[in-house]
Amino acid sequence: MGLFDIFKKKTLDEKMEDYANKGLIGKLTKAIDQSNSKETRIAALNALRLIKHRLSVEALVSVLRDDDADIRRASAKSLLMNGTKDITELLLSYSDKEPDPEIKALLKEAAISSKDRTPRI
Repeated sequence: MGLFDIFKKKTLDEKMEDYANKGLIGKLTKAIDQSNSKETRIAALNALRLIKHRLSVEALVSVLRDDDADIRRASAKSLLMNGTKDITELLLSYSDKEPDPEIKALLKEAAISSKDRTPRI
């Protein structure tokens, strides 16, 4: 790290990942609110994959019915890394109703990969 690196402005993704590394689930769940820009919401959804906690999984599931396919896709990708066995059936249910074939496949894959993960409280 150079002397002037501390003056560099962090990107949105870096800022959200910093929140995740610090365990600031509250800040990330506020960032996925529909009142924020799409870019902010996707960055927060991507960062939530780093937090292995029940609250982060609940936040990711909460946007699976969003109107925007990019938001649903980001959530499904993060659930691949973070889903837990208590939401397996829910993910399968959402996948049955999902119109986008790519997101449908991601949700099914997330359901399968989450079967062996125990939620952390």
